[in-house]
Amino acid sequence: MTSSGNSAERDVEAARPTPAGGLLFARSTNTVDVREVFRKVWRHKWLLTSITLIGTFIAALVIVQMAPRYTATATVMEDPRENQAVNLEAVLSGLPADQETIESEIQVLRSRGLAERVVKKLKLFEDPEFNGRLKPPTFRSKLKDALSLKNLLPDGLLERLSLKTDEVPPTEEEKLIRERVSIIDGLLARLLVLRVGRSRVIEISIIHGNPQRAAAIANTVADLYIVEQLEAKFEATRRAAQWLNERLTGLRAEVDKSERAVQEFRKTSGLVEGKGVTIASQQLSELNSQLIVARSARAEANARLRQVESLLQGASGAESVAEVLSSRLIQDLRSQEAEIQRRAAELSQEFGEKHPKMLNIRAEIADLKAKIESEVKKIVQGLRNEVAVSRARENELARGMGQMEQRVSVVNQSEVQLRALQREAEASRTLYETFLTRFKETREQTDFQRPDARIISRADTPGAPSAPKKRLLFFIAIFLSASVGIALVVLLEALDRGFRSMDQIEDQTGVVALGLVPSIRGMTKLGKAPHDLIVEQPRSAFGESIRALHASILLSNIDRPPKTVMVTSSLPNEGKTSISLSLARLVARTGTNKVLLLDCDLRRPQIHGLLGMRPGPGLIQVLTNEASLEEAIQRDEASGAFVLTAGGSPSNPTELLSSDQFASLLGNLCSGFDFIVIDTSPVLAVSDSRILTRSVDKTIFVVRWVETRREVAGRGLKQLIEAGCDLAGVVLSQVNVKKHSRYGYGDSGYYHGTYKKYYSD
Repeated sequence: MTSSGNSAERDVEAARPTPAGGLLFARSTNTVDVREVFRKVWRHKWLLTSITLIGTFIAALVIVQMAPRYTATATVMEDPRENQAVNLEAVLSGLPADQETIESEIQVLRSRGLAERVVKKLKLFEDPEFNGRLKPPTFRSKLKDALSLKNLLPDGLLERLSLKTDEVPPTEEEKLIRERVSIIDGLLARLLVLRVGRSRVIEISIIHGNPQRAAAIANTVADLYIVEQLEAKFEATRRAAQWLNERLTGLRAEVDKSERAVQEFRKTSGLVEGKGVTIASQQLSELNSQLIVARSARAEANARLRQVESLLQGASGAESVAEVLSSRLIQDLRSQEAEIQRRAAELSQEFGEKHPKMLNIRAEIADLKAKIESEVKKIVQGLRNEVAVSRARENELARGMGQMEQRVSVVNQSEVQLRALQREAEASRTLYETFLTRFKETREQTDFQRPDARIISRADTPGAPSAPKKRLLFFIAIFLSASVGIALVVLLEALDRGFRSMDQIEDQTGVVALGLVPSIRGMTKLGKAPHDLIVEQPRSAFGESIRALHASILLSNIDRPPKTVMVTSSLPNEGKTSISLSLARLVARTGTNKVLLLDCDLRRPQIHGLLGMRPGPGLIQVLTNEASLEEAIQRDEASGAFVLTAGGSPSNPTELLSSDQFASLLGNLCSGFDFIVIDTSPVLAVSDSRILTRSVDKTIFVVRWVETRREVAGRGLKQLIEAGCDLAGVVLSQVNVKKHSRYGYGDSGYYHGTYKKYYSD
């Protein structure tokens, strides 16, 4: 077996410490590798196939034994339009789009009360589908009874184990109640009520083992739902009419009482109405009118008096006063005065001023003026009297007005109470009339009721079972079985934390994979060790894998091939010692190189035992100057390789390997040998390997196929890199080539069958 491709030409980033101390993965991506997923499934293909076949077979047995179930569906439509003959608007109104109402009716259809009526009408207590007491015992029930503790153990043992209860057996009535409840529950479990889309149509479906029975139950549920609506409406109408009648009697008495209270209060308060208002209000209005007239008359008389008085004081006197001018007596006196004045003028021409006639005439004129003046004074005094009378009348009317206002105020307060009584009486009358109207409408509707729903499609007898859908269940069983198998595969893969290919090593660690070393368990049973095959069968698959490993080491640095190579691993039993022996023997058999195998596993030295050599003197004795190098080095006769054994297990191996003596010894060995293979302790076990890693040219890290956990190998590589190791790469050891070739990985193990003719085993 050869390593796939040239290791030196692989473009893979070497692992290096990150700031957090971890490893950078050379080809780590977040994408899903479909081929890797297929490999994982293919790796467990027989487990997946077995689980799928077993699950499908069990499901098929169950599906075949399933009894057919039939579904019958009746359809009703909610039509809440009220056909009230006395209410034309209600008759012509559209259907309300009330989703809550539809949902409420669906709950009514699912109610236990309706289910109980269906049970009674169809006598479902006699149907074995609903009454478990009538069902014949099944194998499952018999097995359950047989395996119950009550039947397996005697009563005495049950009592001693405190497993027997002292429950009181139910009475016959309790049994009947439980049976009725169980039957109703069974019917509700088989009843499916659904709304069709956003419409008012409701589907009522029943699942039953008998198609005729399913249709009968569905139609009965629909019929009883309609009947229940009618009964509910009749009962509601009857109770409403009864309540309205009782309420009308009380309202009628309240109206009479309120109206009598209004009349009684009006009578006791003196609130006698005339032409729509009270007498007091009318009297107040009349007094107010009279007061206005009196004030106007007084103002007018007072104005005339002031005018007369002002004229009397003026030059014109009172001659121009209207009352004076309109006085008949004064007019007569004025006429007489004018006549006398005319006679006086005539006589003055005829007689002198001192003539007796003239004196008489002047005396008459003076007398007339005195009479006119006296009459004017009477007129002025009359005006004064008129003003006084008007003022007195005004004052009297004002006093009467004030008294009437006080009376009206009292009357108004009484009117407030009266209006409150009137409003109460009016409200009672209105409420009475409303109830009376509703009572008449309700009484008219008693014989004119229709349900709010109607059956638009009755359930027909189904011709084919609706369940179980055996073909669909069969495919579901296959899918579920395969899913369980895949889930188990995923679980196993999640638990599988080892490496299975070189690609995985490079992807997970970022370190070059040098090759695969196959397992030779069959040869081990025959008593042959792996390092013996290098000598006895150098062209075997194992030998070719070691040869490919040697080639990868040489090609890791073409300009300066490594001379000292250290072989280590994370944990014991990973095959590092066998690979060290095999590599040293293989190179020594070429005859062109002087090879030394150095056992630096001072904690647990094994090389001398595997080669059948004496345990000492060895490396320890050379370092402590107890023996010379020539005395300690032994020769492997089978391959020609030289071997420097450990020479024992010292108490201070770390100090010896880190000492100047060891560095000097290693320098001397490099000058005397062409190729040195150093076997060391596991990295995670002790620190010896990390100390040696800077003293060698290259380090080979061995990882056991499948067994070594990825995080363990990563931790070992991390410690080596942090110690400054020049890592040649990783070797995947103890590979089961036959299993590996089935996984489809792209490394050399996949072509095991193709390459087999090139091997001698």
